[in-house]
Amino acid sequence: MKIKNNIIAVSVLLNVLLGFLFYNETTKEGPVDVGLSFKEAVRVENYKMAKTLIAEGRQEHISEETLKKINEVMSAGTGFKTYELLEFDNGEMVLLNLTPDAKYEIQDVTIVPDELKSIFK
Repeated sequence: MKIKNNIIAVSVLLNVLLGFLFYNETTKEGPVDVGLSFKEAVRVENYKMAKTLIAEGRQEHISEETLKKINEVMSAGTGFKTYELLEFDNGEMVLLNLTPDAKYEIQDVTIVPDELKSIFK
């Protein structure tokens, strides 16, 4: 009887643990989710919400005026692209264009020219 109770308790604990892990994995925000949330917040002129998506310490560098300009240039259709920047010790940079799904495969590779490196710094 004691073994049966132990097996039931372990089974319940495993189910709770797996449920928690599944919930955490499905509610994770990826780059596209952040982009969608940002676009929607700016579209409805909820700049306070848009600022919550900006990294702490960087919020003051992105003004409400900038957010208003984004709202003005925004159109109905939006494409979302995910990139990873490789910055090497020698100052060279490579930009990887990734697929926007959870698998993140490389679609294109671009060596960043010297005149564009300042954009990424």
